[in-house]
Amino acid sequence: MKKAAVIGYPIAQSLSPVIHNHWFEQNGIEGNYEAIEVVPEELGMAVERLKTEGYSGFNVTVPHKTDIIKYLDKVAPLARQMGAVNTVKIAEDGTLSGFNTDGIGLVKHLKDIVPEYPKDKPALIIGAGGAARAAALGLVNENLPMVMITNRTRGKAEAIAGDVGRGRMTVVDWKTRAQAVAAAGLIVNTTVLGMAGQPALELSLDHAASDTVVYDIVYKPLETELLKDAGERGLKTVDGLGMLVHQGAAAFKIWFGVEVGFDADLRKTLEAKIT
Repeated sequence: MKKAAVIGYPIAQSLSPVIHNHWFEQNGIEGNYEAIEVVPEELGMAVERLKTEGYSGFNVTVPHKTDIIKYLDKVAPLARQMGAVNTVKIAEDGTLSGFNTDGIGLVKHLKDIVPEYPKDKPALIIGAGGAARAAALGLVNENLPMVMITNRTRGKAEAIAGDVGRGRMTVVDWKTRAQAVAAAGLIVNTTVLGMAGQPALELSLDHAASDTVVYDIVYKPLETELLKDAGERGLKTVDGLGMLVHQGAAAFKIWFGVEVGFDADLRKTLEAKIT
């Protein structure tokens, strides 16, 4: 039986087992994917257990995406540049290779939902955490004119622009984010603001152009206040569920060599889980 998992702390609410077990069944693969709670001080022991118990690989979520690197034998260039790993492949000889599929998942879902999104305008990233770093690298590789990033703490945004921007990112002061909204063809919220139980994101779309695409990586709820506002203005919107699925699809291919996707049955199952 094929085995894979996701490790994190906390982990009980993860949708990854639903996603990956759907793909096992859909492709006739005898396998199981589980969520394993791992406290930070036991990360090394958990990695060894996954190696000895025959897992093909595992996903890594907060708070382990950076700390996992010291336990790996190889780290793919993209993950190295991001300074974070979300997918680990365990070779037959026990060698551990780390990858990051977060940025791939974001861009893949964006292109699936809005293939004609404005590529002649800058993108605007809201936030400066790990998801913002993934989004930045993914969008910089899309050869947009510029990728803007704004965050309440400017220094964190500057760190991302310096690390992954390759001279094609600019930092916008939080106080002037309205002007950045007016210039952007794509707006991506990478913060938890707007998530159930969190405050709303303070971002006015009053000056957004009519062809602006608004992407929110939050998926609980599926329609955040930001997306609701954008939809009421006639702007195209993208929810965060697809990013979750597509980064998982890239991981599934790394482990098992099988191409999988986001079909209607999977979306229906996931929507039932989060509503």
